[in-house]
Amino acid sequence: MRRALAVGAVLLAVSVASGLGWLAARNIRSPAQVALEAEPPAPSLITVEVERTELVADVITRADIGYDDPVSLRLDGALGGRPSTLIVTSARERGDELVEGAVAVEISGRPVFLLRGGIPVYRDLLPQAEGPDVRQVEEALVRLGYFAEEPDEVWTPATERAVEAWYTAAGYEANGISDEDLHRLETAAETVESAEDDVKAAQDRLEAAEARLTAAVRQEDIARYDLSQARATLAEAREGPDELVIGRARSAQASAEEQLAFAQADAERRLAGAERAIIDVEAQRERAAVDYAVAEIRWDSARLGVHPDTGAPPTGNQLENLRQAVDTALSALEDAERGIEEAYEDLDRRAVENAAAMRSAADGLAEARSALDDLLAPPDVAAEARAVENASAVLDDARSAIEDARSAIEDARAGIEEAEMDVVEARDALVDLENRTGVWIPGGELVFLERLPVRVDQVTAETGSSVTASFMTVSGSELATRGSVLDTDVALVKEGGEALIEDSLLAAPLRGEIRQVADRPGTNGVASNRYYIEIVAEGIPDELVGANVKVVIPVGGTAGEVLAVPAAALSATADGSSRIEVREPDGTTRFVRVEPGLSADGLVEITPLDGEVAEGDLVVIGVASGDR
Repeated sequence: MRRALAVGAVLLAVSVASGLGWLAARNIRSPAQVALEAEPPAPSLITVEVERTELVADVITRADIGYDDPVSLRLDGALGGRPSTLIVTSARERGDELVEGAVAVEISGRPVFLLRGGIPVYRDLLPQAEGPDVRQVEEALVRLGYFAEEPDEVWTPATERAVEAWYTAAGYEANGISDEDLHRLETAAETVESAEDDVKAAQDRLEAAEARLTAAVRQEDIARYDLSQARATLAEAREGPDELVIGRARSAQASAEEQLAFAQADAERRLAGAERAIIDVEAQRERAAVDYAVAEIRWDSARLGVHPDTGAPPTGNQLENLRQAVDTALSALEDAERGIEEAYEDLDRRAVENAAAMRSAADGLAEARSALDDLLAPPDVAAEARAVENASAVLDDARSAIEDARSAIEDARAGIEEAEMDVVEARDALVDLENRTGVWIPGGELVFLERLPVRVDQVTAETGSSVTASFMTVSGSELATRGSVLDTDVALVKEGGEALIEDSLLAAPLRGEIRQVADRPGTNGVASNRYYIEIVAEGIPDELVGANVKVVIPVGGTAGEVLAVPAAALSATADGSSRIEVREPDGTTRFVRVEPGLSADGLVEITPLDGEVAEGDLVVIGVASGDR
């Protein structure tokens, strides 16, 4: 963290130094400028002493302390039981904190609950209600721990059970459902589910029977064809092969031998081509690696302050061009790497394909040889006779399976019709029961607020009074300090970081924590170049509510005193490191390479890397020219 703050501070210091250089432009010139100008008077060095001091960097702004905006609460509908007179039977007191699920007020014995949500109450929520307001209630019940399912926009029995548990925990009776009604609903739902399962099971049986019938018919066709073929084969086997068949077998064997030889030659050719491709892409990768290394060396040189072509410090466009050259070279190298992978994959694929082709050719030759041997052997018809017997048995089995499948299809269709009638009856019974029973919430027993908890600011309907309009005014329950920081400082301000609140009414600064930093400028009513921040702190006195206070956000500091010089004393070397120029008592100067650290108030922390620097040494910050 300290290193990141130091780097950021150095960049800020360099910007400040640039501004100081502009202000002194008429009197201060760099040595290079002096050398280009006219003859003497000779220039003189401008020096300052090296300091030993403690550096501290802060972001300072102003902010307002206050609660959230007040909101008036009122009934948004009737209460459970529909009381004719609305009398407050239990009220809150000013200053009470109300969390989500709390009872804001009790009217005629019925609770008015507070929930978080953006949709106002506009109706009673009854069983089977649908809409985004139902989802809003279910989401609140999830947060309160009463609803374990995924919130949706339908008021289901699960919603009713959660509402009933919520009311019971608050000490009230939910509206509209009894244990007996709940049991009947659960039983009816189970009956529907069971009937639907029966339909599904009957449909599965029908599909299985139809599949068996299709398979049996196909098997019958195959068996009939196989029997015909077996009988023909038996007849041919008894006659034995003629010379034409034997000649064809010999030709088939010769052809298979040629195919095997061709497959071997083709395999060697394909593998040689794949290996040449690997050599080519590996050469391409080597060229891409060299290009990438050269691009990186050129980019590193530019980042260190020396353009590889001109030797001068690079411009922003030149830096970007060199960086893009690195990206282009890296992309080419990655393409070459992928090309190598693809070439080796192609080699492997060709090896597999060649092996398969060789096996296929060898298998074809073996089959051709076996076929010729069988033709030349004395005819043996025992196998053909058994094949005829087996084909006849398979045909009989297929015909029997067809009959069984057709009978199963008829039974399954009858079962589906019966189960579907049961489903219709069960669903009608469930819908009728759901329409007549269920837990519901009257519109008057809910109040939705976009933010909770809240704090009771004013009670407009006390215990024993009647309710005609608003019964309470609430605001955010937590004090917060709200302000903003400039877009140039927002990178230094982090959520969870420390902030100090200062005011003349405070004996000492009050420590707080940054709770929120806006993700973009111009939000929450701040200027377009500022980021909204919010700070919370304990112990804010009541007299500061509504006050505008000073906020100090520490963003870094050195651990004790360190050597420090003005930012203008730092210069960059060709390798990108930093150095200072120290003037000796005899007027000569020497350069000392240093590591810059934290920057604050125009000074930069330095650590000598080679050479010595001590407090009081004179460092050069510029050159003053004489009058011409």
